[in-house]
Amino acid sequence: MTGPVPRSLPHAPGDGASTVGGERTVGVLYDAGSAGAAEVAAAARCCDVELFLVVDRASDHVRELLPVLTRRFALCDITGLDAQDAAGAVAVFVPDGLLTFSEHRMEITSSIAADLGLPYWHSPAVTGRLVDKLQQRRRFAEAGLDDLPFAPVADAADLDAALAAVGLPAVLKPRRGAGGRLVHRLDSVSGARAAVAACATAAPGADLLVEALLPGDPAAAGPQWGDYVSVETAVHRGECQPLCVTGKFPLVEPFRERGSFVPHTLDSGLAERAEDLAEAAIASLDISDGIVHTELKLTADGPRLIEVNGRLGGLVGDVVRRGSGFDLVVAAMRLALGLPVPDPPRFEGVTYQYTLMPPAGPARGTGSPPPTGMPGLSARLDGLRHLPGVDLADLPTGAGPARDPRDGAGARVGYLHGRTADHAELARLATSIDELCRPVLGTV
Repeated sequence: MTGPVPRSLPHAPGDGASTVGGERTVGVLYDAGSAGAAEVAAAARCCDVELFLVVDRASDHVRELLPVLTRRFALCDITGLDAQDAAGAVAVFVPDGLLTFSEHRMEITSSIAADLGLPYWHSPAVTGRLVDKLQQRRRFAEAGLDDLPFAPVADAADLDAALAAVGLPAVLKPRRGAGGRLVHRLDSVSGARAAVAACATAAPGADLLVEALLPGDPAAAGPQWGDYVSVETAVHRGECQPLCVTGKFPLVEPFRERGSFVPHTLDSGLAERAEDLAEAAIASLDISDGIVHTELKLTADGPRLIEVNGRLGGLVGDVVRRGSGFDLVVAAMRLALGLPVPDPPRFEGVTYQYTLMPPAGPARGTGSPPPTGMPGLSARLDGLRHLPGVDLADLPTGAGPARDPRDGAGARVGYLHGRTADHAELARLATSIDELCRPVLGTV
């Protein structure tokens, strides 16, 4: 355990006794995810709670930031501890609530919360469904929410049977994971075998899932936008409160997200159907509390389920906060304490976050260099800073490491953040970004 230690006498979690300074105490299992340490600290101040971070130095992200985290936060170090001992270490801080914004820390958070009797985080059973896409698909089918063909693939020997059950074209993805990492489109048997082999090399032993490819409807959101959306929902004691539907830019091949914007471009009827489907999916997984990020494909037959995430979606919190002042990190912290959240956000203008991605080119180990990480990249992209509607350009300052497109969101080159008067202006800005980036990245 490092950093400041708790200054109050221990009490049973959730019994209402006072903690440091008479405030409640919240623990956040911290790692790379949808909210950074500064965002978490600001949310704790807004909620008037005492904050501590639970860290595991096995994480590269945590090790990199540990000097800063040690100076600025009370830390509970659970490195090398099993779940029971980790719960004991966290109990010393007498938390009233526990949560995480990292997909990689979902299961240990639920285990500790269950051991400490903290009721407003997903139970281990619910978390198992949230982190395993196969369990989700089975639940959706049992609830009659979706009849999408799917099949698990444990190794190459399972592939032929899975393809026979699902058909082509299809999507291959890890059962566990986030950010579009190692997600492949399958159009042929030979391509499917190569994709399974690539996954086995990049993530040995990872269980995979094959799903039928959902064809998107370009007219649903508009031809210049992505054919999918996400629905952000606050769940408080089993009651769902839709917060917003988040629009998307078109994907970068194969399935890498290019960014988000609010408000969305759906007509009111389709948006309501999306919110209703998200609520039904949440109920099918028995989620009772927390911020939920549900991804939906927009098809000619209406919205279809991609997946449900039992945490704040990556980069969504920033877009919603800049577009409305509504803080999803604060909302998640309130829900972890058993408190309701304010009314849904109201947006002015159009706020966006645009991700610069390398094209789907040669991956590591193919003998060909990837298309990014080149000297002079930052200078070539500097014109992006001066485009009307760009408020912040987070761009590389040097050659940097090479990006592998298989890493999904982890292959990003940089971000653009800003606001436009309307969606037409955002569409023109996206075209300008594409024109500037194409000579450098090939495509965005």
